Amino acid sequence: MNLRKYLDLRLLGISGAILMIISEFIPWFSGISLLNIYLISISVSLAEAFLYLFPLVSGSICLIGSILVVYKFEYKFGSVLINFIGLGFFLIFLFNIIPRQFEDLPYAQFGFYLSIIGAILILLDLINVLLMREQQSGRD
Repeated sequence: MNLRKYLDLRLLGISGAILMIISEFIPWFSGISLLNIYLISISVSLAEAFLYLFPLVSGSICLIGSILVVYKFEYKFGSVLINFIGLGFFLIFLFNIIPRQFEDLPYAQFGFYLSIIGAILILLDLINVLLMREQQSGRD
């Protein structure tokens, strides 16, 4: 059975980006979503409040990059660059949020894991796109 015949692996990036966007609205820690944490913390510190919107922003950036390579394969290096920028935003978020929520990390809820799975899918899509050749993109 040829899996590529039934499934386009370039859709991994789109599904990963959608998972990262959805994770913004699903509870992360203590039953609170990141959007609610953002709304609570915006009254205290405006600069640190925007940190909680990074999964939404990085998911949107990666969605644009993933759609770009599905739309036209010649844009694969631009797509990879856009996806690296989006994953960079997500890594900034993780490096800032993990030390703050370290004691709550064992009790992380579904949103946290959904965003990690989304980032892994985007990373796998990056590897897949870089390994693809022009001949294989005959579906364009």
